[in-house]
Amino acid sequence: MMETTHEIIPQLYSELTVGHPDFIDLAERCELLTQILLDCQSVAQYQPVCRCLVAYLDALKHALSENMSEMCILELTANEAPEQQQAWLTADSDVQCDYCHATAISLMQTTQEPNAETLAGLLHDLVSYMTYELKAPRFAPVQSA
Repeated sequence: MMETTHEIIPQLYSELTVGHPDFIDLAERCELLTQILLDCQSVAQYQPVCRCLVAYLDALKHALSENMSEMCILELTANEAPEQQQAWLTADSDVQCDYCHATAISLMQTTQEPNAETLAGLLHDLVSYMTYELKAPRFAPVQSA
């Protein structure tokens, strides 16, 4: 029987229980895991990486609901007001994370090699886009009066 997301225990991945990685760190780890997925050669290789990715996506989803630290706000502040760009998929990080999560679960449950390869590519593109969006400057510097 295939695991469900509730059975994937984040405590198995020590980085998620030690310290408190912020959403940018978690997104970067997710992106790294999807790069590993691109190198997988069989369904059996995809599944453990997907279990780890799902745990990280769950942690990322939780981190997105928390307040940003002052350091994170500084890192995401541009020297001038950032341009508003049309979002490729959706501007909502929570929805992007949900799309990535659903795709990872689908990949974990597939038994067909061609489908697994296609889903791994899609998942990599989705996570890479989400990570790029999360790391993009979004705050303008405060103007002193």
